[in-house]
Amino acid sequence: MPQLVPFYFMNLLTFGMLGLSMMLFMVSTRMLPEMLRLLVARMIMVKL
Repeated sequence: MPQLVPFYFMNLLTFGMLGLSMMLFMVSTRMLPEMLRLLVARMIMVKL
């Protein structure tokens, strides 16, 4: 049914953007502080 094609692409775009923004939020709030803490701890240990 060709009349449903725009809705399919809009659905893909909507959920793609939603998923991407959720992943970006999770990475920036959960993973980056852990990586930064590890990096700082490693730098402090090397300086000692």
